Amino acid sequence: MMKRRPEVVRKDGEHPIELNVNPRAIVLGLVILLAVLWFVRGGPAYTVAPDEEGVVLTFGKYTKTAQPGFHLKWPWPIQTVETPKVTETKRLEFGFRSVTRGGSTTYTSFDGNSEMLHEARMLTGDENVVDCSMVVQFYIRDSLEYLFNFRPGDVESALRDVGEAALRQAVGDHPIDDVLTRNKFQVQDEIKQKMQELADLYKMGVTIGQVQLQDVQPPSEVANAFKQVASAREEREQIINVAQAYAREAVPKAEGEAARVKLEADAYKEARVAEAQGAVSRFLAIAKEYKSSPEVTRTRMYLEALEEVLPKMKLTVVDKEAGIVNLKALGGGGVSASPGVARRGEQP
Repeated sequence: MMKRRPEVVRKDGEHPIELNVNPRAIVLGLVILLAVLWFVRGGPAYTVAPDEEGVVLTFGKYTKTAQPGFHLKWPWPIQTVETPKVTETKRLEFGFRSVTRGGSTTYTSFDGNSEMLHEARMLTGDENVVDCSMVVQFYIRDSLEYLFNFRPGDVESALRDVGEAALRQAVGDHPIDDVLTRNKFQVQDEIKQKMQELADLYKMGVTIGQVQLQDVQPPSEVANAFKQVASAREEREQIINVAQAYAREAVPKAEGEAARVKLEADAYKEARVAEAQGAVSRFLAIAKEYKSSPEVTRTRMYLEALEEVLPKMKLTVVDKEAGIVNLKALGGGGVSASPGVARRGEQP
């Protein structure tokens, strides 16, 4: 006896609707659904790439961390695996955005973009306004903190807020010249240190690799005034450099001249001292001779004085009590003595 197909009678009673149920289609659909759940949502095998870590969850609870390679697990929904890229350098952009299309990268700056201008514009320590764009590079240090302390995607958002706060604090602690030129690297280091402190405080599980200030400039409304100030500073630095170069050249010359004058003064002093010491020695010798033979010494000194005062004169010295006696030649001229004759001067 054949079974009749079930009929469904419509409420209006016009035409019955027959339900055709195919058991094979139902079985096939179940098989396909199980295959999708098994292999697509996580089958018994999984692979961790070299730049990843495998975080295994059992019913949503952390079980273990798998290293790169091929591994087995219980299928979904018993176990699932998260594979964050722990060696990949991630990037955050502040005050600008980069877009890569077809292998080429284009950049959109804060000029004309109010949202990015709000990120970039800030106040310096000397109450000047400056527009800063910045790049922050970071990587995952702790997979568990990175995955479970924040909702998916919220780590980058929180880190962006941290980076903006650190940027504003560092720029606000320095005058505009430090941010523009002189201490730019110091400002970058302060931003990096502050971001790392806040990331560790909130347990984001990341390490700040590098912070780099990109485009730092005054607002366009006052850009010309800043250019004039910068030109004046460059001129000042040029004048200072010229003066320092002149000083490097003039100071050694002055030092050499001073050393020469000092040496001459020392030599003159030594000569004067030696001359004085010689005069003292001569005086002492004469005094000694005078003490032993006063008359002879006095006569000799008188003749030596005449020789010094009148070196080219020919004199005749007369001694009333003596005959003609040759005494001494003065200045190359002969000196003779005749009784009662004096040609120039007379010595009694």
